[in-house]
Amino acid sequence: MASNNSAVLDVLVENKEISSILKDTNDFDRSSICSGSTYDNSLVQSPSIESFSTIHDIENLSELNMDENSDLCVKIDNPQKHLETLETFITFRITTKVARIEFSDNEYVVRRRYNDFLWLRQKLLECHPFCIIPPLPGKHSLMGQLDRYSKDFILLRMKALNVFITRITQHPILSCNEHFKIFLTAKQSDFNLLRRQRTAIEHKVRTLSHANSTHSVLKNRHIEFDKTKTYLITLAEKLSSIEKISNRINKERSEYVTELNSYHPIFTTWATSEPELSEILQNIGSAMERSSAAQNALVQSYNTTVGNPIKDFLAYMDVVQETIRKRESYQYAYEVSMEELGKRHSEKDKLIAMSQNPSQNAGSFSLWKQPTCDDKLEKLGSYIPQLVKKVESNQDNLECANESLRSDLQRWQQEKTLCLKKILLDFVGKQINYYQATVNAWEYVASELNQQNTSTRSNAK
Repeated sequence: MASNNSAVLDVLVENKEISSILKDTNDFDRSSICSGSTYDNSLVQSPSIESFSTIHDIENLSELNMDENSDLCVKIDNPQKHLETLETFITFRITTKVARIEFSDNEYVVRRRYNDFLWLRQKLLECHPFCIIPPLPGKHSLMGQLDRYSKDFILLRMKALNVFITRITQHPILSCNEHFKIFLTAKQSDFNLLRRQRTAIEHKVRTLSHANSTHSVLKNRHIEFDKTKTYLITLAEKLSSIEKISNRINKERSEYVTELNSYHPIFTTWATSEPELSEILQNIGSAMERSSAAQNALVQSYNTTVGNPIKDFLAYMDVVQETIRKRESYQYAYEVSMEELGKRHSEKDKLIAMSQNPSQNAGSFSLWKQPTCDDKLEKLGSYIPQLVKKVESNQDNLECANESLRSDLQRWQQEKTLCLKKILLDFVGKQINYYQATVNAWEYVASELNQQNTSTRSNAK
């Protein structure tokens, strides 16, 4: 019992020290505390103050955020681990600088957890079904299942969340969404209340998503969007192939590094027993060690340079394909209503022809009273106008979906070019660094050997 009490005291002391460090470094903004945005009922335990109180550990994080001259700039940093009775979770600090009239202040600081980001994305999907809503990083991964609270995993997630938020802030429609504004500005207590509310829109979206999975093949294909779908499938196949092959090569390189690390010490040991070859053997061992270090740096950079960026972009492409499928569900609804309208018009024409030629029905007999042509025409007369309104409504929805998706696809194509360029340039840069380091290491050995050969020849003369 005494040991348990001492453990609790140690935790409390540690958190007291953490709070003092954060206060001294101004890492906790006073405005966030005053706004009630912190999780007061949980025990805060930062995994690593040195790593998480700043954003220097995140490579190229500044590139993920908007220009300071923009009217909306959002930054995610400072992860904190929260210990509660039933769960443990990580929250992130979200700092927003804004110059828009719909915001009452110019700066907001709140804390949000991953599930809050999921809520935001769901709300954006409900409000803007035909905008390309950026994907979030996966809730769990193999790395996350092993250690969800490790420094590497949390930093990787924080970087991905910055990408997600930046894509929203750069979108002319999504950045003006009311739920996004609440996400950036609401106090934690108000935000929690809002999250618990369920609206009728959610049921509508679920019904629409069910319709997406059940509708049949469209009769009239849209050439523009069909070309985009074909392009996305082809690009996804190519990127998947690149990721699989590069991953296999990276594993082989990792094994090669292990062999090299056991190889170069042999030359160093050999040099101690060969005085005449000592310098040459040490140079070769040193060159192998430098080459091994360069190879290892290339292996370690794979996930951040190629692996994760390609996987993230493939997830982004899946979102685009899903948005196109939503548009197809609207087109399917329009085609079904048009087909139904055509059938009813055809039925009406037949009834009019029959009413003008009564002799066609003279031979028909039934024990039960059948509706007359006039009855059927009267019923169709009230049903067809309803169908016409339904067709017009479906056509309007389809045209709105087409315009919204077309605009977002143009924007996505531009972002795709920038993303793929960055992935390829980073990949090329890492390869060049590796080969330069390797060539420099062996060029030094070659120059030393040439100098020794020259001096040996001159001594022989």
